Amino acid sequence: MVADVYRSGHARVVALLEGVPDDQWVRSVPACPDWTVRDLLAHLVGTAADVAARRTAGFAGPDWTAAQVRARAGLDVPALLAEWETHLAATAEALDERRVPAAVVGDLTVHEGDLVEALGAPRPPWDGWAPTASVLVRQVVKGIRGPQTLVVRAGGTEWRSPEDTAEGAVRSVLRVDLYELYRGLSSRRSRAQMRGWDWEGPTDPWVDGLPVHGPRDDEQPVPPPPV
Repeated sequence: MVADVYRSGHARVVALLEGVPDDQWVRSVPACPDWTVRDLLAHLVGTAADVAARRTAGFAGPDWTAAQVRARAGLDVPALLAEWETHLAATAEALDERRVPAAVVGDLTVHEGDLVEALGAPRPPWDGWAPTASVLVRQVVKGIRGPQTLVVRAGGTEWRSPEDTAEGAVRSVLRVDLYELYRGLSSRRSRAQMRGWDWEGPTDPWVDGLPVHGPRDDEQPVPPPPV
């Protein structure tokens, strides 16, 4: 269930942040350079609070997220974690009952990766992010239209854009690690990093077109595999 994915993501993020030294809370998050590690935690807590209260108008937009961080500027980390815990059950219930966007789970999973990469930790376990990654890949690839088509092979699965077999199609084939693909589609890899993947055929249309929040040029840290 969607709520179970959210609960497990919450547990992993809390475990990741336990014992983080004070100087790392003010570290800038490479994927979200306007935020520190603490700011990103405040956003996750604020999302849970807003979801629990059904305040989802403007979901994930800059004003919505900035208000969450601003409202918690005076809270220390233990208070932030305690607040998140108080909203966990209501957030999970809202997700299970489909009263709020399922993208709440994707937001948590993407930001878990942001925190991992900011703190130099190993990538999250496969079952924590792979189902969400697969949904995103399918949505992006199935949404491709036009003569430039794409075949993606990652994580033991193949996805093809709908017009791949059409006459005159200009096909690109991509073979890449599923975690890296997920981060790239989430606008967490630079154009140069994406060009470095295993491609056949044209590359440039995809390094600009695949990231759902637009392309970026600042290189992002790549975490080691889980221990």
